[in-house]
Amino acid sequence: MVRVGLIDSGVSAEQARHVDNERRFVGARGNRGRVHPDLLGHGSQIAQCVLEHCTGARLVVAQIFGIGREAAVDCVSEAIDWLVREHVQIINMSFGIAGPNAGLERACREAAGRGVVLVASSPARGLRVFPAGYEECIAVSGDARCAPGEYAWLDTETADFGTHPMLIANCPDCGGGASIAAARMSGLVSRLLMSGAAAADVRQLLQRSAHYIGPECRRA
Repeated sequence: MVRVGLIDSGVSAEQARHVDNERRFVGARGNRGRVHPDLLGHGSQIAQCVLEHCTGARLVVAQIFGIGREAAVDCVSEAIDWLVREHVQIINMSFGIAGPNAGLERACREAAGRGVVLVASSPARGLRVFPAGYEECIAVSGDARCAPGEYAWLDTETADFGTHPMLIANCPDCGGGASIAAARMSGLVSRLLMSGAAAADVRQLLQRSAHYIGPECRRA
């Protein structure tokens, strides 16, 4: 069994059967209590993509978003610390912060030092965001070349890997982007860990088995 930490807005009632410690969450300043329904819907989409690629994953929910995707950076750091204490093997962070933050960097460094695989979303274009910009994180963007289950080793300034960016294949109106791509990568990494791969080997294994190498060519 692989425990996947989700830092997001929660999960749907249907997905709750995949959740461990469903009575706990991380809110502002480490608030603890019952997980609220996912009012935003984003966390449910993230959970859907993780589970699509690894149905045996157990989700540990750090619920920091309410009706909007805004939370203090300290709250994200506290969520990472809490998930490490809950013994997750992967933490998915499908969001980006414009600038670096010492507390967030410390949390990522310590989590990685405990053997946790950190997966974070990074836009396909634009400036580097965080936590994806920290070397401890696997930075993931969307890649239109990739079908669900495929991934590309991009090795660009802002992203390590790319994978399928849509919530539902061939349905761009259903939603998508780097957040969805990161969640899909978390599911694929979960499957690797369940097959016996070591966390320290994940990045190299992904590089070796990438379906594409280098960034996709985009025309203006």
